[in-house]
Amino acid sequence: MNRQELIGQLEQYINSHRDDIVEDLKSLVRIPSISEEGTEEKPFGEGCAKVLDYALSMAEKKGFIANNHGNWYGTAFLERRKEDESLIGIFSHLDVVEPGEGWTYEPFDPVEVNGFLIGRGAGDNKSGAVIGLYTMQAIQELKIPLESNLMLYFGCNEEAGMKDAERFAKEHVMPDYSMVPDLFFPVCYGEKGSLKLTLQSTTEFKQILEFHSGKAENMIPAKAEAVLPYVESLYEEAKSREKGRTDIEISKKDDKIVITSKGIGGHSAIPKGTINGIWLLMDFLKDLTALDDSDREICRVLAEFTGDTEGRPLGIGWEDEPSGKLVCSAVKAQMDDNIPEIMFSIRYPVTDYRERIESEILKIIDEKGFAIKSAVNSDPMYIPKDDPYVQTLMRTYREVTGKDNQPYVIDGGTYARKLKHAVGYGGGNGVGADFLPKGHGAVHQPDEARNIQGILDAIKLYVISALEIDELIKKRGKTEG
Repeated sequence: MNRQELIGQLEQYINSHRDDIVEDLKSLVRIPSISEEGTEEKPFGEGCAKVLDYALSMAEKKGFIANNHGNWYGTAFLERRKEDESLIGIFSHLDVVEPGEGWTYEPFDPVEVNGFLIGRGAGDNKSGAVIGLYTMQAIQELKIPLESNLMLYFGCNEEAGMKDAERFAKEHVMPDYSMVPDLFFPVCYGEKGSLKLTLQSTTEFKQILEFHSGKAENMIPAKAEAVLPYVESLYEEAKSREKGRTDIEISKKDDKIVITSKGIGGHSAIPKGTINGIWLLMDFLKDLTALDDSDREICRVLAEFTGDTEGRPLGIGWEDEPSGKLVCSAVKAQMDDNIPEIMFSIRYPVTDYRERIESEILKIIDEKGFAIKSAVNSDPMYIPKDDPYVQTLMRTYREVTGKDNQPYVIDGGTYARKLKHAVGYGGGNGVGADFLPKGHGAVHQPDEARNIQGILDAIKLYVISALEIDELIKKRGKTEG
């Protein structure tokens, strides 16, 4: 069978299973699976353990060799083979971020609207699990010859640190090559470094009693809140400045003043189009003349730090040729006793390194009354564009789709950074749900939506790509032999 005949057969097979594909994805989305601190038996919480069991049962029903690895992660193999044989990996994750507020539809009651499936995890990344399942099912049922085995990975902690993938890397031999269906086509050959940096004021808030925002380390929060003691002059000034604004809300509750900001949330690696609730609140508070001067100064500095998403106020506004500009998003705010602190999610260029970033930030923040409280780093992932693996996938993408889109580098991170010979490779087709309101539809936003045709197209591409990777492995074996 030639390539075009195979593609035609694949398209027919995938289209005939469209309803099954959508229903399987709905079943996964219906299970709330926010990765959280759990128990020894369920390390990432009840929801993640439940969705993992369900996904593995789906794999078993399709005839695959499924294994639950202590509820840290799951694996499903196309066939039972010897461990020393070549292996191609597909890495998906079943954990999701908090739904947040502002949904038009129910986050865990998925619905199909205008060719999109809407629900938390529909795109990020339960659709990736379904792509992997039906890639293996198509290869199995159409009896497509493949010398390498296929493994589908179901993760449970991608959104909260990737401790599951780190454990996998310690417990298993890595696949020869891996595809991560957590992005858009064609090939993501680089992921910026990820530095979670918490800055803490060296001065306490004197008048602000509470200050909090954000729930996830990779989400730009839409909302932030501050609580102050009721002082008539402060309340009247705040109410006066609130007039005509829809992004600030002032209320009086139990002899306290509650000030709430309402921005536009989104993924911390993709700040375009978002309005950070932390910045909104700090920008409002810094101008309240009835507020304590010391508190206003802290708010002024925090407004400066959080109002730019390229890190320039922190002295780290850098870029490089492969990956472009650094991204710096404020993601969490809280108080430690009376001391305010802010967590930043910093995505730095693939040719840069953590130590330089921290050194430059220290030069800025010390004189402005802040210190680094904690830092958690994940190094960049970078495979040159001329690498045989990248070239193989790019050639396959262009042959199957007829498109000439270019490989790219992302600000975010996927499991690819924890593996060897791994790249982000589609999952979606880049078509957005334009019928939804602004600030809705993208990953980590309300009404998260994934184009169903994009899922079907991805399955076809994954099957053909698995064949091409299989050939790459055979060629590599001959060269090494």
